[in-house]
This record gives sequence, C-alpha cells and structure tokens, in this order.
Amino acid sequence: MTNSLYYTKTGLFRTPSFFADETWLKKRLHNPNTFIVPVWKNLNLVLDHEMPSAITLSGNHARGLLEVASEIAFLGMDGPDFGDDTASAYFAIDVSDCEIPSLAPMLGRAKFTELREVGMLMGRKEGSLLALARGVIFWHQNNRFCGNCGSSSASVQGGRIRRCSNPGCGCEQYPRTDPAVIMLVTRPGPDGGACLMGRNHNFSEGMYSSLAGFVDQGESLEQAVIREVFEETGINVDDVEYKASQPWPFPSSLMLGFRARAISTKINIDPKELEDARWFPKSVVRKAEASGLKLPRTDSIAYWLIKDWLAED
Repeated sequence: MTNSLYYTKTGLFRTPSFFADETWLKKRLHNPNTFIVPVWKNLNLVLDHEMPSAITLSGNHARGLLEVASEIAFLGMDGPDFGDDTASAYFAIDVSDCEIPSLAPMLGRAKFTELREVGMLMGRKEGSLLALARGVIFWHQNNRFCGNCGSSSASVQGGRIRRCSNPGCGCEQYPRTDPAVIMLVTRPGPDGGACLMGRNHNFSEGMYSSLAGFVDQGESLEQAVIREVFEETGINVDDVEYKASQPWPFPSSLMLGFRARAISTKINIDPKELEDARWFPKSVVRKAEASGLKLPRTDSIAYWLIKDWLAED
C-alpha cells in the first residue's frame, strides 16, 4: 500500500558521483536530452488545471530560462549511467526574480501553480518530480548566507552543497529536511473501534486529520509521537508503530507516519494547537462524505494512514 503514497516516485538516480563533475554538469545543461524543471516563488509549472501534467522544458525554451535563472540544481538522471548522453538529466531552476510577463514566451499555455492544488490529480512520477524541484529550490532560497559567519554562500556540485564565500570560513551546508511525526491514534471497540483526529484552526469546514508535530532535539521518533499526542489532546498512548514516510516539501518536511494505541480516552485539547479533537468510529470514517466528515487531502500521508486503518478488516 505504500506504493500509493504521493511525492515518493521520481525514479531518478541521485548518487554523489553525478554531482561531483562540474564540467560534466555544465555540459549536461545543454544536452538535448536534458530537461529543466522551473520553479517560480515556490510554484511549479503545470499545464491544464483540471487534468494537470508537469511541464519540463528542453531546447530553446530551456536555454532561455537558464539565462535568467538565479539558481540551478541538478535533480538526477533517469538511468544509472550518467556517462550515457542518451539518458535524460533533470535540473531544477529558480526563476523567482523574473516577472511572469517576461517568462510568458517560454511557458506557452502552462502556468505556475501551487502543487498542493493539483499534485493528487497527476501521475505519481510527475508529482514527485515537481515536489523534488520545489523542495530543492526552497532550500537554496533559504540558505543564501553562511550560518557560521554570515557571509554569502554559493551553490557548488550541482546544488548538492552551498559553500561559504569567506575564505577564512569555507563552511559547507547540505540540504536539510525537517522531520515531523504524524500519527493515527486508535482505540479498540465495537465495529472496528475508533480513531482520534483533530481539527486545526486553518482547516476547511468539516475537515479533521491525524495529529502531527515536529521532532524535538534529544528525543526519539516514538517519544515525539507520545509527547505530541499528549500535548495536543491530553491522550496517553503506547504501542507506537512506524508505518511509512513521505517527503512533504510544503515547505521542507519529511513526514514519518505512525500508528499508536490510546491508553486513555478523555480528550483535553490545547486550544493553541487545535480547534477541536474527537474520537471517530470506524463506521463514520468509512462513510465520511455521507456523515459530513471531510478527510485530509488525498495526496497526504495523513489520508494514507486513515485508509490503512480502514483496510485492516
């Protein structure tokens, strides 16, 4: 069932040797089998909003965008042999410094779109490619200065590293992702039991989702699950079980999915964290639409965790 998780299927090979040869990378940028994945202000280039497809560019259109890109980052190859000129290479570029009218001649009918609006409507590989490009470019945008001495940093090795420009420092930064636990808490009972879901203040009307939170320093993933559930709802849990993970570049997280068993049932929410939290019987969740319950987005691991629970019997 993990094959159904969105944003995990780029199919690209990303071994360090691909990034090390700067001469090869520069040559690859102008290879006819190279494809450019543009990102503009954290938006991805998509054609057709109702039946969306990811747009990658090559040839003259790609060269035009490369000339105005503020950042270029190698994403990977569609095969293991990076010496094969017939294999396709993929690069993400940042064109956020440009105005849309100046880019229009190179975009055709495609538009820069929020991936969360269309990702679940496109193929897994396409959505994963756009998510990777967005995540990589976001990291570069937010690490333009050295965290050690404050000097500007520059992208090297195809965007795999950012290196401080200060010769006396030379600190290197590598892409980071923020680990976050997301957990479906369940309890036994009639008709398959019930699950605990919460409602955030900015959720759309009627929507509830599994609980989530970032991992603190000095704690294990299991400890983060136990702490977050108690902080948000006052529920104690045990039997914390890892289920699956999902890259979630909105903006830069890795969602680590868990199941946990409730050992208390009385809910006491933290109003700073949640607007509401409830126990939902499996029969209600199974017929969510008819019961007026709105489940989380279908491209999220939150939705996957719920469907995994529903499928157990």
